[in-house]
Amino acid sequence: MTSTETQKKMLLKIGGMHCAGCVNSIQRYVSNIHGISKVEVNLANERAVVEYDSARVRLDDIEKAIEQVGYSVVYENVILKVEGISDSSDAQRLEQSLARLEGIRQAFVNYGSAQVNVRYNPALVSLEDIRRKIADNGYSILSETEQASAYDIEARKLRKLLLVAIGFAVPVVIFSYPEVFGFVPLARTPAGAYIAFVSAAVVQFFTGSRFYSGAFRIAKLKSANMDTLVVLGTSAAFAVSAFNTFPEPMWHGIYYDASALVITFILLGKYLEIKTKGKTSLIIRKMLELQPKVAKVKRADGTEIETPVALIQTGDIVIVRSGEKIPVDSDVLQGESSVDESMITGESVPVNKKSGDQVIGGTINKQGMLLVKATKVGSESFLSQVVRLVEDAMGKKPAMQKLVDRVAGYFAYVVMAVSAATFAAWFAFASPGDLSTAIIPTVAILVVACPCALGLATPTAIMVGMGKAASVGVIFKSGDAIENLSKITHVVFDKTGTLTVGKPVVTDVISVKPEIGAFGNQYSDGQSNVLALAATAENYSEHPLAKAIASRANELGLQQKDISDFQEVPGMGVMATVDSTAIRVGKREFLESLEIDTSGAIETAGKLQSQGKTVVYVAVGKDVVGIIGLLDTPKPEARAAIAELRSLGLEPVMLTGDNKMTAQEVARLVGIDRVYAGVLPSGKVDVINEIRGQGKVIAMIGDGINDAPALTAADVGIAVGSGTDLAIEAGSVVLVRNNIHDVVSAYQIARKTVGKIKQNLAYAFLYNIVLVPVAALGLLYPALAGLAMAASSVSVTTSSLLLKRWKPRPA
Repeated sequence: MTSTETQKKMLLKIGGMHCAGCVNSIQRYVSNIHGISKVEVNLANERAVVEYDSARVRLDDIEKAIEQVGYSVVYENVILKVEGISDSSDAQRLEQSLARLEGIRQAFVNYGSAQVNVRYNPALVSLEDIRRKIADNGYSILSETEQASAYDIEARKLRKLLLVAIGFAVPVVIFSYPEVFGFVPLARTPAGAYIAFVSAAVVQFFTGSRFYSGAFRIAKLKSANMDTLVVLGTSAAFAVSAFNTFPEPMWHGIYYDASALVITFILLGKYLEIKTKGKTSLIIRKMLELQPKVAKVKRADGTEIETPVALIQTGDIVIVRSGEKIPVDSDVLQGESSVDESMITGESVPVNKKSGDQVIGGTINKQGMLLVKATKVGSESFLSQVVRLVEDAMGKKPAMQKLVDRVAGYFAYVVMAVSAATFAAWFAFASPGDLSTAIIPTVAILVVACPCALGLATPTAIMVGMGKAASVGVIFKSGDAIENLSKITHVVFDKTGTLTVGKPVVTDVISVKPEIGAFGNQYSDGQSNVLALAATAENYSEHPLAKAIASRANELGLQQKDISDFQEVPGMGVMATVDSTAIRVGKREFLESLEIDTSGAIETAGKLQSQGKTVVYVAVGKDVVGIIGLLDTPKPEARAAIAELRSLGLEPVMLTGDNKMTAQEVARLVGIDRVYAGVLPSGKVDVINEIRGQGKVIAMIGDGINDAPALTAADVGIAVGSGTDLAIEAGSVVLVRNNIHDVVSAYQIARKTVGKIKQNLAYAFLYNIVLVPVAALGLLYPALAGLAMAASSVSVTTSSLLLKRWKPRPA
């Protein structure tokens, strides 16, 4: 292949650019990748044109390079419900067809939910192009109204066909076995055979028409699927029987029951399958039904008006009385109550809520009246986010499903080859020249072989597992997240806000140099001067320690001055200038890097650190004038959660930017032995890679914002304590509550779900491995083969539904 053939040009939409410096950063960094020939970034339309050699560099590498400099490639996602997918091989073919469209980044087709999830570049391909490609493959896209009741509509269609099939299959059986039903009039006559022929024809070509249309559609694509096998098998049985019926019936060669009962049993299986698949989907959809239909909105003049929840807007004031459901995500303005949040957290104990707290739509106000202000409505509500995230995740296949799909892609061809060989063997050796006898095992093989069970084994378990997780406040963003979490060996925790409460408080302010200078001596005591200085600099920082210092100064009424030249060094400290005086606040290492002598405060700082406190140094000019001790206590559930992770065979690790003495004290309190302390945000990724380099599988637990790089670097990133904000980019798992015991629940659900997938796959493979040879030996009559095929797919979906009954170990 020549370099000209592999040279490609890609148009990418870039997110996060703000200035010309952003443009230069992207162009400079991406241009250094081997295989990139040209990069042009346009700030105005947020687009980048990249020319590259696809033989030397992948699009994934370009995306990662852009992400490494702090920006993102923006794609759009669409989830479409389609009709007409017969088995997992159909799903795989549609995926491959969509993937060939330029601009499609990823395409996933979930056979279990009949959903197509496409991630695409809107600059290169439109939604209409995607819809057209799906239609070209012979599938129809359901509207939103049709999607909502798709399973019910399909179930009703199948039920009608099934009743017709049963009605006509009964006379087929009666008149196909005159030796059994000889007491029935016409049973032993040619008329009886003709009645069987007509009845079987109705079942074959009317109720079985869906199989013919599916087989014809897939044949046009030069492929085969389950419909192909059913049509070949039943058509062969019907054709041989018809041949032996006219002009005079030869009862030995009439097998109308083989075709009629096979189609009837398969329709029964499809009906039961669609009902159980509908139940798995309802696990998620029912969450939206928890939201009340109307709410009492308080107008500006104080009057109340009953308003449909769909019409509530952000900022509306809503009255929620005792026993009522909270209509939308809101902030509490007035009142105090306990709220039942079990529908989103699985926690049965009501949570106390007061002014300033968040409440979630669909939860129940147990006592007292609350006045709340709507913050998120419609598609941005917590419940809508959950449904959207989980449905999106169900469209992303885990690695094990991709392997199964590859097997299923060849399944129909293998079965047809085996059935052809079986027919040849019977016709040539077992019953030489006897077409009627040879056709029976051939039909049985075509019918009993079931790719459906293979295709349903993974997606149904994933759907139920994700629904179960969502009900206890754990959101998996993909099937891979479940699979990877089930394999972890180490759980790495950030300290602040993850293992600890995340709300540090000032416990000690120590002045080490009473005479600070003209600026610092605002107050008579040294402690107030030190705290006022620190708060002046920290006021502009979002770090939890900075906020705690500023908050304490405000509580004491200490005055802070205006500053200039503010600069924050992530993980180290801040610098500011006040009236030409330099103030430095942060770690000891930070001050020492600025050639500030900290020796006069080290001993006192060490005493505070031995108590588990974090120490912040305060310097004016080149002099340390004081230190501030802050304490962030471990979460109440931390020690029990760590112990439980150990009991499950996992090793907990702490990773923090705090000093070693403080980190070790907190680790001792929660029961962690392995500690990495004093690690800057940029160094956390190196620690994760170091542990992974030892062959370990890592889950990183953090807040999803400050720990974003580390969460992305880990095998599984878990963002904890998101509240109503589930749109956290970093982290493949999101925990709604700020409770690290939910990490235990997430791990247990992942293991249970993957265990169920393996069980389903083992059954599906074993079913085919055992019954195909049995059918080939002539020991399985086609009607029983059809019944077995129907039972196989129903048993897999039913097995997955049993996950609903399982409960994670309580905290």
